Amino acid sequence: MKRKSLFRTILLLLASLILVASLLFLGVYLGLTQTKTYEDVSRHTEVFALPLEPFDLEDAVERGKAFTIEYPSDGEFTILWGTDFHLRRGSSGGRTKVYALLKKAFDETDPDLTIITGDLLFSFNGAQLLKEFALFMEDHQRYWAFAFGNHDGHYRQNRVTLGNMLSEYPHALFSRGETWVLGESDYPIALTHQGEAVQALMMLDSHDHRIYEDGKGPDYIYPSQIAWYGWVAQGLGEVPLYSFFHIPLPEYALLWESGQATGVMNDRFVNTPWENSGLFQTMVVGGTTVATFCGHDHLNDFHGVWEGIALYTGRSASYGSYGSINHAKGIKTLTLTKNNPTKFVVRTYTVDEWGI
Repeated sequence: MKRKSLFRTILLLLASLILVASLLFLGVYLGLTQTKTYEDVSRHTEVFALPLEPFDLEDAVERGKAFTIEYPSDGEFTILWGTDFHLRRGSSGGRTKVYALLKKAFDETDPDLTIITGDLLFSFNGAQLLKEFALFMEDHQRYWAFAFGNHDGHYRQNRVTLGNMLSEYPHALFSRGETWVLGESDYPIALTHQGEAVQALMMLDSHDHRIYEDGKGPDYIYPSQIAWYGWVAQGLGEVPLYSFFHIPLPEYALLWESGQATGVMNDRFVNTPWENSGLFQTMVVGGTTVATFCGHDHLNDFHGVWEGIALYTGRSASYGSYGSINHAKGIKTLTLTKNNPTKFVVRTYTVDEWGI
């Protein structure tokens, strides 16, 4: 009897511990995943009103919806382009390696601007790590711009909260964009010479995922964003545009499948939206978009020209998410010139090359 009683007591204790652990896990899980990352509308149901007045750069800058940077005296503008840092806590997060890579890149390339095409964060407390990164850039006095990726804004803080934080940091060139545009990082940065725009860098929020008829897949650029892109392009006239976003457009997959791309595809596929919402065709018709730059696929690094526009995938620097020992982490530079606004040079640097 005593053995049965002891056995029953142990079972009850174990059951109680399992119940308590389950409740704790559920509480933590719900607390960490409270953010809404899927949009409530589709490309078929979104409603918006395009402004009647044309886009005006000076007005947009005054309203905090755009930025300008004056060209250096040597006529070259260097962008340090990073993607998929996936900053997170813990010994396996690799944040110190990401910062070491950036320090080395600052020393070697002395960029005029750093652009991150999404998934800067991959953390239960994104706000804490965003602050850490912003302070790192302030300490090094480096200007930077940022387009949200699918993992930014997960867990405890959403993209609105994170975006609002960046106004505190002078070197963060970030805007949540026009209120009529769906997204939290849609804004232009004009590179100027004597106050006149030479080129414009178009930052775009490519959102997270959405539910399609056949399941869950990467989200797309929405109609209001496409209208905004055309509105800004028309307002800037013949100024060449260079576009930055996280999730590759469907045309990236078409480029790779055509056999015309240069580089590698070590991911299983090019992970694009399952529906084409039409941004790329707007770029083609507009005629002023020179190139686009994306992230998202950590093991892909290829480029090519599709319908007259150059498409580039980034070099992932993610230590906090998936990767491969056969695909070195790294970063890229994009060099633009004042005297030839449609000319650009992209170079890749890896941790192997720099011995990091």
